[in-house]
Amino acid sequence: MKKALSILLALILCTVLITACSSPTSKVDEKPADKSEEKTAVESTKDTSKDSSKEEYVFVTPFMNLEYFQQHRQAVEDAARELGCVGYMAGSNEYDANEMIKVFETLIQKKVAGIITPGHFPDAYRDLFEKAWNAGIPVCTVSLSVPNSRELCTFGTDYVNYGYIMASTLAEAIGGKGKVLVSQNLTGGGQPAWDIVEGIKKFASENPGFNVLEPLQDDSDAAVAAKVIGAALQANPDTVGIIGCQSASGIGAVTALREAGLLDKVKVVCIDKDRPTLEAIKAGEIYATVCGKQYTEVYYATKFLYDYNHGKLKFLKNTDYKGLGISPLPSFVDTGAFVITKDNVDAFLD
Repeated sequence: MKKALSILLALILCTVLITACSSPTSKVDEKPADKSEEKTAVESTKDTSKDSSKEEYVFVTPFMNLEYFQQHRQAVEDAARELGCVGYMAGSNEYDANEMIKVFETLIQKKVAGIITPGHFPDAYRDLFEKAWNAGIPVCTVSLSVPNSRELCTFGTDYVNYGYIMASTLAEAIGGKGKVLVSQNLTGGGQPAWDIVEGIKKFASENPGFNVLEPLQDDSDAAVAAKVIGAALQANPDTVGIIGCQSASGIGAVTALREAGLLDKVKVVCIDKDRPTLEAIKAGEIYATVCGKQYTEVYYATKFLYDYNHGKLKFLKNTDYKGLGISPLPSFVDTGAFVITKDNVDAFLD
């Protein structure tokens, strides 16, 4: 009897041990604990409380249908894709402050991760930047700053230097001297329009033979530019060069010169790299165009905002920048400008 009981107890013990060894555990598929990961939010270089794949970084602008802004769209998409989040363009096809206010309000309500925008409407945007800040949404501007606002950083070009480069480029084409027309949208182009003209005049003051006439108002419209430039050519038949301070200004200049039969006698320098401008350079109708690095502006603005959101900038041990009332980002990043001529235009047309 005792022997039988001992055998029974042995069998029960074996069964328990076998069952315990064969039962799955709930921690098999879990990542082993790593004490090196036990960092506070302040010490971490990344905010792991956020799923960055759901973060949205948005480039916002009026005239979003223009070819000019497609490079901005591509930049925010590319940068966001590399960061593992979402990037896109939003805005309006019209130059209307009220429409842009609606777009901003929608994005703020949606709680996007960051906004990049040219400061086209400073008075309206100042309040919107404040609302975005209070909602935890950082904002960077590109090309056009909004002074005395909550913008964290501005990316763009020193527009006075921009105008200076345009004038010096034209001077190379005309032998450094002669009468020069300037076509610009001074009434609607904001401070950059005035800064570009200032740069042109600065070059002229340093080079007395370079005779710059008072700027023509072209409303950023190629048809208007053609009309005012055509009239100026009739009044100044000895003109040797034209500086078109908008892409539309350059195309308008080509139209005016063609109608006057002066395409082979007057050199044109303009701004930006839209296809009509590049094709005119290829055809020899425009001598050169001076371009800002708009793709670069938006690409790095997106990455700066991402780093800001994720505490990657170790400005201080405490990465609660907003709580401290400071920003570790640079106030202004000058992305510079470059010149496109017939020698290198094919790379941009391709």
